[in-house]
Amino acid sequence: MACYILVMPLIVLVVSSFFVKINLRAVLRPWWWLSAVLMAVVFVADTVLYLFWGAKIDANDLIYAAKPKDMLASVKWWSIVAGIVVIAATVWIYGRCLCRITPTSVPRHNRWLSLIYIPLAGLLFLGVRGGVSESTANPSYAYFSKHQFCNHAALNPFFNMVHSLFKTEDLLHEFDFLSGDEAVSKVAPLFATGDDVTDTLLRCRRPDILMIVWEGGGKAMVMNDSVGENLMRYCDEGVVFTNLYSNNFRTDRGLVSLLSGWQGLPTTSLMKMNDKCRKLPSLARELANVGYNTSFVYGGDIDFTNMRGYMLETGFEKAVGSEAFPESRRLSGWGAPDAYTLLPSLMGGESPSFDVFLTLSSHEPWTVPMRRLRDDRKNSFAYTDSCIGVMIDSLRHSPRWDSLLIIIVPDHGVALSSSQSTSDPAVAPIPMVWIGGAVNGHHEVDVMMNQSDLAATLLAQMGLSHKSFPLSRNVLSAEYADNYHFALHCFKNGCNLFDNEGITRFDCASRSATDISGTSGEDRSQFVKTLLQAIYHITGHLGE
Repeated sequence: MACYILVMPLIVLVVSSFFVKINLRAVLRPWWWLSAVLMAVVFVADTVLYLFWGAKIDANDLIYAAKPKDMLASVKWWSIVAGIVVIAATVWIYGRCLCRITPTSVPRHNRWLSLIYIPLAGLLFLGVRGGVSESTANPSYAYFSKHQFCNHAALNPFFNMVHSLFKTEDLLHEFDFLSGDEAVSKVAPLFATGDDVTDTLLRCRRPDILMIVWEGGGKAMVMNDSVGENLMRYCDEGVVFTNLYSNNFRTDRGLVSLLSGWQGLPTTSLMKMNDKCRKLPSLARELANVGYNTSFVYGGDIDFTNMRGYMLETGFEKAVGSEAFPESRRLSGWGAPDAYTLLPSLMGGESPSFDVFLTLSSHEPWTVPMRRLRDDRKNSFAYTDSCIGVMIDSLRHSPRWDSLLIIIVPDHGVALSSSQSTSDPAVAPIPMVWIGGAVNGHHEVDVMMNQSDLAATLLAQMGLSHKSFPLSRNVLSAEYADNYHFALHCFKNGCNLFDNEGITRFDCASRSATDISGTSGEDRSQFVKTLLQAIYHITGHLGE
């Protein structure tokens, strides 16, 4: 990064030495102040946001910066104030120092003597490139430890941001461990499941479907009587999936996994890629094709991360955000609390209907209009659980209950404390419960699965084909029972592979896989690399 910044001063020096005498300090002053501002903003933002995200800042986060109000809604006010103060102080000190050490002029040199700028330019190029080795400078240069926090501490955030800016989203060649077709041929059979069912979970083939997507409702957080008292009650009466893992670590990615049956991508968000959104498979579209009315309701900014665009591109007839609620009900930084959005009156029109409600309140900064538990984080999840309970109790007394399927499932897991990273395997497990009059009694489904498998599993239960969902598995099919069971959880620039033998982690920066629990071996490491490459290759060919 120092070499990048020194490119402009070298050009100014060459011009001053060879062509016309100029005031170096005056000419370079804007460059130094611009460098100071950019570095201060990136370094401080990385420091503050790491407390909440557990990952280094990069160009992928610019999609969130486009909506600063929403991005900062999860940050404490004192962090914002402290960040502004530190940015201002850093800019002032750094900018002043650079300007002061820059001379006003340099003496005119003999033209032959000035040829020293040629090797200087070469050295600068090598510095920008990162040396003379085959690979150019990349984040993996900084990685040295098996502890991810140490690697993140060593990685220059300004370099990480600039490096990711110039990295194109070529999904077809994101990971080239094998040929793309070879990777797909190895992985595709693991996703090939039939439309048959070994266990019938529904009483009817065309129920009204209400999906409640619980913001961050990780298993370790909500599967207990103190936080999720209603959820635990529903587990005893409906179908509970006990071995389910989230595909992703953020809402924009989790929704794509749930509603499009798509596996996670650790380096990008498909929701922000409009050209890909319209080509993704879609539960809403499949259900609309058999007569369902479809709607999506969210109490926050539905334009954040292109959420509205994704919903409409994938076939939802109606997508409602915070603009549908009075200003008086937008009580938090994110929007309207769950008590105002989880309402049966906001469900779609005539039966059959497919309605998706995304909750809001169980999110930083954990402020909700209820105090039941001392811990703010747990209290916010308890509040959402209570709102879900009120909505479902209301529906029990409605004419729709007998033909209603309610699916409660999180968009992703959650850290139990600010010190836990999203890369921690304990964040990945999530609950899923099916209840309602359309459910065929109490069942426990204990096969290992991802949340992306909901699409194929639900469609099979309804007697519908899931052939348009290449990365979603019908986990209650005979083929899946005889197949290799695994789950993939992606976090920022990495993923964890879970199976019955253990956990293997892949790091995108170092391009290496390591076994962090259970059976170790090159076969497992190679499989997670092949799996990731195949997912990217299939994603790159979307719509072809």
